[in-house]
Amino acid sequence: SCSNVQLISLTVPPLPKIVMRTLDASLRLYRKTLKRIRPAHVALHRLASGLILPGLERASDFKTIADDPFWFRLELLTRRLESDTRRVLERLTAPGMVALDIGAHIGYHTRLLARLVGNTGRVIALQLAVADKPGSAELHDYLMMSASSSLHYDETLARQQQAQMGADDVAPRVLAGFEPQTYRVRAIAIDDCLAEWGIDRVDIIKMDIEGAELTALRGMRRAIRRSPDLALVMEYNPSALQAFGHAPTAVLDAARGLGGRAALIERETARLLAGMGVVNLLLRR
Repeated sequence: SCSNVQLISLTVPPLPKIVMRTLDASLRLYRKTLKRIRPAHVALHRLASGLILPGLERASDFKTIADDPFWFRLELLTRRLESDTRRVLERLTAPGMVALDIGAHIGYHTRLLARLVGNTGRVIALQLAVADKPGSAELHDYLMMSASSSLHYDETLARQQQAQMGADDVAPRVLAGFEPQTYRVRAIAIDDCLAEWGIDRVDIIKMDIEGAELTALRGMRRAIRRSPDLALVMEYNPSALQAFGHAPTAVLDAARGLGGRAALIERETARLLAGMGVVNLLLRR
């Protein structure tokens, strides 16, 4: 069964521009002054986390995760995280469409898609792991940010992040002595779920699952084949794909028929691997 699904339809009010401008100005001033003084930085970080962020959560009717970094929660609440990707989704998504948010985390993109498809559309966000067949998997939450949870534990990445943490770092998980967590989760194939729900086509897929994209694509071959106007917005993280044992460009083979310039992707892959970088790809017919 694919019963662990959320179909969302809602309207999200925009934050006032004056609030955005005030926050930006305050952050610029803070970085040039008090952030350089360790005791003040720690105290104000905790004050802002307990006062400013909850206020923004109430204003935007959107809940973030308390032990995520302050900057990440602020980007989520002011809707500046992945702003280029949001603009692409706004351009591609129309009322009445069917959208899948794979790797929805706390629903940042899900809310946007829900507003764009309107009451006549559907947005599907899964509380499940997505793979090429049904089963189970382990979900690892082990880095400084909950959005980086993955079905693969990458010891190299964990060590690299720890090495980058300085003595002055006040990330909530560092202050709280965060211990890595591993959860057993149920895995499904998208094609199986769509068949169960009676959905014949999908218009928009946004996917960001930290290197597990290849197996997810293999589990949605039928959906890709049956969706002539499908647009896929997918995180492309060559280092994470390699950690899963995949050739990074194999994700393009799995999404065959959705476009993509091979030579361009190969050059971009080499550049990203050199710096452990990440980009979002748009693949469409």
